[in-house]
Amino acid sequence: MVATVTGSSLGPAGPVVAVLAVGWLLGRCHPAPTECLRRYHLDDDELIVLGPGRRVRRLRWADVEVVSEQRRVLRLVGAGMVACLPRGPLMAVSALVPVLRRVMPVVAEALWDHIDTRVVRLVPNADPPRRALAWWAYAPAVLAAAAAGPAPGLAVAIALACGERGLALARARRHAVTLHPGGVAVADFFAPWTGAATMPWPGGLRVVVPSHAAALVCDTLPNFWAAAAVIQLRALLGPTRSADVHFRVLAEGDELSVVGEVEADIVS
Repeated sequence: MVATVTGSSLGPAGPVVAVLAVGWLLGRCHPAPTECLRRYHLDDDELIVLGPGRRVRRLRWADVEVVSEQRRVLRLVGAGMVACLPRGPLMAVSALVPVLRRVMPVVAEALWDHIDTRVVRLVPNADPPRRALAWWAYAPAVLAAAAAGPAPGLAVAIALACGERGLALARARRHAVTLHPGGVAVADFFAPWTGAATMPWPGGLRVVVPSHAAALVCDTLPNFWAAAAVIQLRALLGPTRSADVHFRVLAEGDELSVVGEVEADIVS
């Protein structure tokens, strides 16, 4: 029906537009179809990814560098590989929190060390993911364009795909967060560690400069829980460097947080 309506209004490009629209919706709700060919095994020390076929890959928890909680998957990046663990099965076997307990403290401690000497920029992933769109939208749209005939359909598909990715990347950059040695920046807002206050907030962490302004660190950021813990501890301690800081995961029901603990005297 969608193809009929768009076909009558857009001509030969109508079916292509319909395929892209349906594919975009599927890409938001479902991972790439190839994910069903993978199985995941969780050990104390590593994640083992089995498939497709006989392919076996291993990712040690200590090597995880980026953790992203996306709509239906927990995305782990490290050691040159990406693993997308389906959240439903993880939660069904009560494995989500144990995984986060293993990886989040390592990620938070690395982030804590990095911002002493460099600027760290965190940008949300574009939604829907490009890989899911390639399967659900781009490939079917190319086939629809080929079936409908030359030029118009394919040109429209390319234009729409480029426009959609441009908008998705622009939205992601608008919510980017930059951690500096001297403070945290969200868009055009900058809060120095010496004057910043933080509080949990629906959808993320609120950073406030008293008598000035506030901004929200969105929970769609990669490494959000680690970044939130680092921001909260930096805002508490100021720019002073702590000799020994460790992070751990606290979980109660569906509530999750990462907290930083100072285990040595603060030194200037």
